[in-house]
Amino acid sequence: MTEPKPPGVRRTTVTALAVVVAALAAAAGLFVALFLVQRSDIGELETEIAGTERALADDRAELTASESTLDELDRERAELDAIIADLRPCADAARSAIDISGTADQDEFDAAFDQMLTHCGDQP
Repeated sequence: MTEPKPPGVRRTTVTALAVVVAALAAAAGLFVALFLVQRSDIGELETEIAGTERALADDRAELTASESTLDELDRERAELDAIIADLRPCADAARSAIDISGTADQDEFDAAFDQMLTHCGDQP
């Protein structure tokens, strides 16, 4: 049979086990607290990410609208450039007729005026 242990050894063993159990319980409590803190932080980050995604979606919509406006303005500029190109010969002929009108040469003025009528006659 086994010999009974003296009461002091038994008490020391129980005390040691109690200390180990208390340390393990404290460690488990610490891990639970850390887990809850991390879980809270993850929730805050998810909220922040959702807000950032909404802001990005708004910025994309604004960018798309700006690009559409820019495309429209580019089309209008191209149309105006074409109109300018169509009106340039008329403007040049009119400028020439005006410059010549100050001189005394009537034949030269008549020729410049005819050029102006040729280039400007069909303009609105």
